[in-house]
Amino acid sequence: MSRRIFTFKNKRNVPPWLAWLAACVVRLVAWTYRVRYTGPKPIEEMFVADEPQVVAIWHNRLLFLPALVPTCVLRKCTVLISASRDGGYISAFIRFFGMDIVRGSSSRGATGALLKLLRATENGKNTVLTVDGPRGPKYSIHPGVVAIARKKNIKVIPLMLNARHKWQFKSWDRLQVPWPFSKVELVIGEPFRIPDNLSIEDACAFTRDKLLAITVD
Repeated sequence: MSRRIFTFKNKRNVPPWLAWLAACVVRLVAWTYRVRYTGPKPIEEMFVADEPQVVAIWHNRLLFLPALVPTCVLRKCTVLISASRDGGYISAFIRFFGMDIVRGSSSRGATGALLKLLRATENGKNTVLTVDGPRGPKYSIHPGVVAIARKKNIKVIPLMLNARHKWQFKSWDRLQVPWPFSKVELVIGEPFRIPDNLSIEDACAFTRDKLLAITVD
């Protein structure tokens, strides 16, 4: 009798126990961090506001952000995750932190995902976008954040996790894992609206500059 060996390649969906284990490991490691919050106001005031907002983050900072952001903030967030198999792994992980998930990307289910995110903003939810995901290039801006912010006339909040001491994976985004027991900085940029007079390309460049202003590599 042949034995089936578990690998990510032969699994379309991550078993719940494995996603739970990954979330527990991330929480445990994050608990060791010495965290400094930087922003115009306390993080709860920034994100638990009457007006929904678009939260813009880089793909390589996604892993530890849910463990470092207060639960009251997470519960008001809807996260866009790729419809790919890798996105399925991330979705299973993210759900353990209490956030809503919308699946889709520029190449798969883009229109449906955009409509769901727009409905989420109508229900008062903040939408969270990894603005250079799911395929990059690293630190680029895809137009989804511009489309949502303009359609609903809402602000964009840049959110960043910076760490001086970290490991970086050899992935397209250079995924970052801060060292345990190290100092990390959770930076919230000044919320901004995207000017209506900018083209899509210029609006993406404008947004990119705002994120890079608080990005430390």
